[in-house]
Amino acid sequence: MKFKPAEDDRFYANLSMSTYNKKGNRWVFGGEYLQRGFAYRETSVPVAQITAEGGHYLKFLSDPSKTVFLSVGASALAGYETLNWGRYEMYDGARIMGRDGFVYGGAVSFEIETYLTDRIVLLLRARERVLFGSEIGNFRFQLGAGIKFMIN
Repeated sequence: MKFKPAEDDRFYANLSMSTYNKKGNRWVFGGEYLQRGFAYRETSVPVAQITAEGGHYLKFLSDPSKTVFLSVGASALAGYETLNWGRYEMYDGARIMGRDGFVYGGAVSFEIETYLTDRIVLLLRARERVLFGSEIGNFRFQLGAGIKFMIN
């Protein structure tokens, strides 16, 4: 059975911790949930990836007031992918040929951070993930925005 992506059925969420050094570079550790829907007749088949991340980001540009930072980073990823939450038979009797399994790989990210206050940062991220073991393709582009809270 072949699926095509359902354009309106995709999202991701990320929760991570960053450890900064004196030059503004940082180590990042966290987890991510990515879900994407694939159209099948009049329904959508969900494919979810739950991954853990560890990586390093280098600040390569900032403004003179140190309120805007541009960073590039690389991360290692490992996790689990599930197709239709393990239900391989569709409502009409068709069978999904792929299987749930472990995925591993890496990501390259570009981030823009701007400080809204001393402890709240607006984050914009573009990222290309490469995951091997995936049933839906190895490459996945992500674009997102978030809020970072600085805790000492």
